Amino acid sequence: MAVFSAVLNTVGALFLTHAVYSAHEHTTAFANTPLPLDITLELLVGVLILSTGIVASADKLKPIQYANWAGQMSREGRKPEGKYTREGEEILSEGDPYAFLGLDGGIGGKGEGRRGFWDVKGKRKEYNEWVRGKQ
Repeated sequence: MAVFSAVLNTVGALFLTHAVYSAHEHTTAFANTPLPLDITLELLVGVLILSTGIVASADKLKPIQYANWAGQMSREGRKPEGKYTREGEEILSEGDPYAFLGLDGGIGGKGEGRRGFWDVKGKRKEYNEWVRGKQ
């Protein structure tokens, strides 16, 4: 499949390059006339073949498993790496590709993840512990 997609990409790129060159030459020589039909068709065929080659060479799509990943992160929490940013915030493990957003409540859901944002889960947990302590 790799050879087939490489051939399609090469042929499509050649068609597209030739169509662009022909369009340039036509507009240079005949400035006020529309493009001939053969140049337009060559351009469309080149784009179609090149697009087919790109799609054929792409990896298979992976299933979306965000729910599984989010559940695991919610249960386990993120782990610190022992590195810190310039602002003094701890860098968390690579297990969370969205760690740079800081959308959760910090390490293991304890504390404020982003300055100026409220950790709803953490506050709810604190409130539940406070209510249990009052009884």
